[in-house]
Amino acid sequence: MKEKPVYLKNHPIYLFAAGFIVIAGLRFAAPIINPVLMAVFVSIIIYQPIDWLIRKKVNRTLSIALVMGSLAGVLFGLSVVINQSLKKFTLNLPVYKEKISAVTEQIVEWLNSLGANLQPDDVLSKFGGGNVFGYAANFLTTLGGVMGQIVLLILVVTFVIGESTSYAVKLTAILKKPDQSMINLGLITKNVRNYLGMKTITGSVAGILVALLMVIMDVPYAVIWGLLVFIFRFIPNIGSTIAAIPIMMFVLIQNGISGVLYAGLGYGAINFIVGQIVEPRFLAKGMDLSTLVVFLSLVFWGWVFGDIGMLLSVPITMAIKISLGSRKKTQWIAVLLGSEKNARQVLANRKQKRITPHDSESPAL
Repeated sequence: MKEKPVYLKNHPIYLFAAGFIVIAGLRFAAPIINPVLMAVFVSIIIYQPIDWLIRKKVNRTLSIALVMGSLAGVLFGLSVVINQSLKKFTLNLPVYKEKISAVTEQIVEWLNSLGANLQPDDVLSKFGGGNVFGYAANFLTTLGGVMGQIVLLILVVTFVIGESTSYAVKLTAILKKPDQSMINLGLITKNVRNYLGMKTITGSVAGILVALLMVIMDVPYAVIWGLLVFIFRFIPNIGSTIAAIPIMMFVLIQNGISGVLYAGLGYGAINFIVGQIVEPRFLAKGMDLSTLVVFLSLVFWGWVFGDIGMLLSVPITMAIKISLGSRKKTQWIAVLLGSEKNARQVLANRKQKRITPHDSESPAL
């Protein structure tokens, strides 16, 4: 059998078909991939405290055991809190649906008195509180299910970290250009660790502050709302806004319009300080992605991997961009994925290469 010509192997149709098959396979295998994907990114985050302990002359095995034990305790505690809170919330969900339906009907009547022509049933079917609360509960349930697989998660993270010292040797043995590949791997790990680490810290701060705000306003399920804010802060651009919708609707049925006003002011202040002042100082350098690409990656990876894909859309896209940028044939894709600043830097480097040593020398006198 004759081998296919090279130009057919690299034909766009073949490449598109191969990509389609890979994406379909990833989407089909999402239930298996998601826990492993979470474990890989968790291992990237927690390797930093392990490395810190090792630099403090703590035995490597003991360092891994201490950090993994702490991680297991945190995940187990979160899983218990999520499950207990969701059970109470789910039992009372019909009552909250009735309350939000009554409030929605009042708002619709008020708008109709001003000249609008709205049908309460249509508004409730599309924007009813049951849909919003149901989605929030389902999202937390999905995450709780992932964290509920604590044994699998801890085992995968432990194996990934335990063999981290052997990755360099293995990659050097199998790659054609190990030096460049190790540089790219190091850059991917650094950027992902920086992004996820800062998102974890800022999300924790925002979640704790929102939970305290709910406690001060005497709003039930403050832990759920704080956890919801923490989780949705990993979703770029729109995460905080999505988290605010069920929170404000719940405050509305508990404390009325005045409560929504105070909660909105507090939530807006927290989100502005964390999202517009703190995060940009630490994340701007590491991401280097187009705003449009960040949003599209959110939609795409959310479609492929579900809710977990939405949480990890930016790290996955960053890793792909760095990998594509290391190859001449795919550098143009990396430029398209990057920011305008990144494109200007590419142009500057291109101009710099055009200046030959002969051109830069001063003419002889």
